[in-house]
Amino acid sequence: MEAWEWVTSIIIVYSLIVVGLGYLAWRRFRHTVEDFFLLSRRVGFIVLFLTLAATYHSAFAFLTSVAVFSKSGISFWVAASIWTPLAAVSGYVLGRRFHLIGKARGHITPADLLADFYESEALRIITALLMATFVIAYMVVQSLGLGIVLSVGSGGHISLAWASFFFLLVTIFYLVVGGNRAAFWTDALQGVWMYIGVWAAGLFIVYKFFPGGVSELMHDVRAVNPKLLTMNWPIELATSFIIVYSVGVILLPHMWLRYYSARDKTTLRLSTAGMALYVSSYYIPAALIGLAAAVFNAHGLVVNGHQILEPGYIGKLVSTYGSRDAVMAYMIYTLTPAVFAGFLLAGAASAAMSTLDSLLGATSMILTRDIWQRYVRPKASEWELIQVGRLWIIIWGLIAWYFTIQKPGLIFDLVALSASGGLQFLIPVLRAVFPTRTEWITKQGAIWGVLAGITVNVLLCNKFPFHSALGLPAYHAAIAGVIGLIVNAIVALVISPFTKPVSREKLELYREILASEE
Repeated sequence: MEAWEWVTSIIIVYSLIVVGLGYLAWRRFRHTVEDFFLLSRRVGFIVLFLTLAATYHSAFAFLTSVAVFSKSGISFWVAASIWTPLAAVSGYVLGRRFHLIGKARGHITPADLLADFYESEALRIITALLMATFVIAYMVVQSLGLGIVLSVGSGGHISLAWASFFFLLVTIFYLVVGGNRAAFWTDALQGVWMYIGVWAAGLFIVYKFFPGGVSELMHDVRAVNPKLLTMNWPIELATSFIIVYSVGVILLPHMWLRYYSARDKTTLRLSTAGMALYVSSYYIPAALIGLAAAVFNAHGLVVNGHQILEPGYIGKLVSTYGSRDAVMAYMIYTLTPAVFAGFLLAGAASAAMSTLDSLLGATSMILTRDIWQRYVRPKASEWELIQVGRLWIIIWGLIAWYFTIQKPGLIFDLVALSASGGLQFLIPVLRAVFPTRTEWITKQGAIWGVLAGITVNVLLCNKFPFHSALGLPAYHAAIAGVIGLIVNAIVALVISPFTKPVSREKLELYREILASEE
């Protein structure tokens, strides 16, 4: 077989393996809504740790990190060395409280917690609709990453659109069949596969093509562009990235769902500690590959008299795929033996698939629980709710695929767009999970703060057209999200003193729940 046939075959075999795990998950299915979405809140340490790490690290980590390293150098690594442990710490501090309150109050979705604490159905609807909308960009990220992996791995024989559609069908199938148990189980496999894959790729490329190892790579990088070895992001941009890619991502529903699912607080504590080590070390090999890509892009790569990579090859990838996110997959396909490349690209696919399934499952949960069950069919049976949840998985998956084939741009920016929406819920969340007697945020303050923050975020984000039409400045999605959060906090704090506070009974109830587990 030709190289592309080996690579494509291995990727397809990997897809069949995850489908098989979906079938096994179906065999364990208890046919209840809580089991379909939260695995009956009985997820143990190994699975929770790996699904947290794999879900947090997606196509963002395997593909776009290398792309950004090749353009911005170690700026990404400096900022990521802060946002990855901060994400783990935020996950433990907030996630532990989500878990305790959710278990005591029967919460399944983020809106359950906020609507319960603030006693507001309006806040439930706002939370559900905004979260379901903003995660679309994150789904597109994974769908795009999957399409790039298979398209590049097939040597261009499969287009981005059809490659993305294939993986989307695989993910939808095992998720519809096995529910979030299938997502958690496949994430455990994918978490291991993607971590081994990125380290194997990084070490192979560096020591195969730079005989002096890392020191020779760094010497060549300095010769090509010494700025790649310095921090060159403006402070406001780097700070925004740190906030959005840590707290913003943690507050998105696919991460929230995992905290609800934990067996107990000890499992959660150990899992978040493991996640901190996993995600922080992941970017070391990614940085090496990205810097090597920059060197090859400047000079090309000739091996035994053959031109393996042409100077400026990244520009050609951008014209084909709409961004430089294909750099990692292309280097693996071009520079490594075919069978090895197949396993490595399957690792890249696992990075994207492990987050796509989580996003689809979480969005389905939100739309089923907070909209369908609450307002459309309050007396719906467990069977009906499960079928509705499956239907939402299919619908939202197809929406993500539609935007994917539009080639929406760099994955790095799309993740910021999605996470900036999650960030807007930080203020009401902090009030709910730290229920002090100080009346600093009320129901009306929470509602209008979130709406103001989202509005500012959308108006100032360069991914939307509104700034141009209104004559407003345009910012990267991460900066727009942080500005939105500041406006959110100001509006909430200004309105709250003039509106009815959260009931004393609810405050005391939440305080008792949290105190009982200290």
